Amino acid sequence: MSLEHEFSLVTKTVAYKDLMRRNEKNLDIIDSIDIPDDLIQYIADSLNWIPCKNPAISMTREETGINYYGVTLFDQTSAATMKSIFSAWHSLFTNSPEKLELTGEFVLSSKKNILGTHERLIFSRDDVLELLERLLSMIERLDEGNLYLYHLGI
Repeated sequence: MSLEHEFSLVTKTVAYKDLMRRNEKNLDIIDSIDIPDDLIQYIADSLNWIPCKNPAISMTREETGINYYGVTLFDQTSAATMKSIFSAWHSLFTNSPEKLELTGEFVLSSKKNILGTHERLIFSRDDVLELLERLLSMIERLDEGNLYLYHLGI
């Protein structure tokens, strides 16, 4: 089982502590999607440009990026930047072959004479595009102003 980042679209009335309880069926969640950690790591630099809040620290202090291991809150002020970034990745990936191969992290080798190599991340292009389309759909709803998009890190 690979690590995943969960994105959940909820009404502003949902407190992040309630969301963290993860009941079998949380009726307050409008939509949610899980994105593989390898993909998040691949696009991570661009995610650092997104305005956000860390609800574990403050619901009023503006920050940027995602809380990789914790909770990140995106609201209406995040929407334009998020939409632009994820649309750009979607557009880029539409040009890839059906078998989307990306360069992952550098992994040290256990063999004495070999330093290591970069891991190969392999995705289905269509699956990645579908994930991004679903996420973009949730991001567009942030403009309604009465919704939050929560990111739950690994």
